[in-house]
Amino acid sequence: MRYAIGIDVGGTTIKAALIGENARIYDSISMDTPHSTGAITSACSTLVTTLRDRVNAGDLEGVNGPIHPDELISTIGVDVPGIVDEQRGIAEFSANLGWENWRAHADFEAALGTSVAFGHDVRNGAKAESHWGIALPNFFYIAIGTGIASVLVINGAPVAPHGWAGEIGQVPVPDPQRQGSLLPLEQVSSASAIAKRAIEADLVGEDAGAAEVYLLAGAGNEDAQDIINDAICALAHGIAPALAAFGPIPVVLGGGLANEGDPLCDHLEMELSLALGIIPPPPVMTATLGSRSQVLGAALSAFQCHDLLGQ
Repeated sequence: MRYAIGIDVGGTTIKAALIGENARIYDSISMDTPHSTGAITSACSTLVTTLRDRVNAGDLEGVNGPIHPDELISTIGVDVPGIVDEQRGIAEFSANLGWENWRAHADFEAALGTSVAFGHDVRNGAKAESHWGIALPNFFYIAIGTGIASVLVINGAPVAPHGWAGEIGQVPVPDPQRQGSLLPLEQVSSASAIAKRAIEADLVGEDAGAAEVYLLAGAGNEDAQDIINDAICALAHGIAPALAAFGPIPVVLGGGLANEGDPLCDHLEMELSLALGIIPPPPVMTATLGSRSQVLGAALSAFQCHDLLGQ
């Protein structure tokens, strides 16, 4: 069996993993994400060297005993957040990490000394879900965490004709607290937005997250219920035009908010039935790969790129 290295560059952490074609992670390491692009590529090089050294030393057990260096493909998968143009290999913008028009693909190949399958973190996560997770060919993937991003997956492949594709979290929606005002969708419906509004209302402590708000709502707290209802209603109306455009295909939820499971899915499905009018509401389900999806997607891209290049 073949193995590949996948790297997920996150806003706070870089994760690297050695992953088999069976979607199993055989080793993983991480480090804090540096603040400059040069330091990021250097950190990735260090992580790759560490994983390769462990393979060369025979320290990692695979399917048939210690993983042999010949079983590790040379192509490495790397994904990054923000606005990404995969075709040109450019990370156009990241508010959290501060880059703009970074020629990331070329820089990663130079730093790692090999071919790189370069991509977008959420799109890679959706691709991994299609192949190794929920195993659906067509679905609308929505990652709801600190922000909100989406991916349309058709025949197992993310569809992204533009770097800004999927940035539904930036679409203005009515502010539930200020009539006549607008806010980006992710400032109403993301996990962090739900927590922030509950903290400001003194419903939960300053370190609380959306999970605590859901616990309060489940216990009957009406203010917590209102915050969640506003969030899910806004999300449904925000994605309804997209679902009307390409049809009510399954909606798959990832990110931290997806941990709320069936109650969240049932709630969104109900709100979509109202937001879509006569259009049948799609089934709503949670992703299965969890926080592993993006690094798994990076490795999957490495396998696909390696085969495409005939290496």
